[in-house]
Amino acid sequence: MSKGAAVAAIAAAFLAAAAAWAADKAANPSPVEQAVQAHETLPMEDIIRRAKAEQPGQVQEIELEHKHGRLLYEVNLVADDGSKKELKFDAKTGELVSKKDDDEDDDDD
Repeated sequence: MSKGAAVAAIAAAFLAAAAAWAADKAANPSPVEQAVQAHETLPMEDIIRRAKAEQPGQVQEIELEHKHGRLLYEVNLVADDGSKKELKFDAKTGELVSKKDDDEDDDDD
């Protein structure tokens, strides 16, 4: 087999694997993906607005996650005083669930 044919075969195998993965992912969405598709969560922009109202500062990261049987938005921000904060909001209601100093070594999974 020539080098070009080998590269083409590898590329075809990769594309087939990627297509199979995408089909499986579409057929078996995660709880987070299901909730977003069903519009069961508040828009991310609404959560960012709530976070800034609760703790003025610059949002660094926002994630939608499924923890302890509940969908939560986790918002990491740098407060106006330079401190790092982590706020968690219920993704369906927008209720503030927790607010704490962000310790990057702390993992409460």
